[in-house]
Amino acid sequence: HLSQVPAPFWVLLTIAIGASEQTRAVIGWVDPADAPVDKPGLLRDDYVPGDLGFDPLGLKPSDPEELITLQTKELQNGRLAMLAAAGFMAQELVNGKGILENLQG
Repeated sequence: HLSQVPAPFWVLLTIAIGASEQTRAVIGWVDPADAPVDKPGLLRDDYVPGDLGFDPLGLKPSDPEELITLQTKELQNGRLAMLAAAGFMAQELVNGKGILENLQG
């Protein structure tokens, strides 16, 4: 149950998410001190959203069209997963049963 998750887990999760978002911001965005006043949040010219240069298995397609298709599929998959996770948590909060308990009947 969510209430049984220890508080330090949430603190560590928040720190990990913050660190990864900070890294992404440094890679993708122009430093606000160097960006024009009329263009806040300016992306770097060589930055493609979602491409942080991490591809140890070499799975990124070399064809730009195929990459766009793959990115779209990944976005849709992520959105569906977030909805499913929200549904699991909402169900647990409503009836007090965990995910596996609900599957067992």
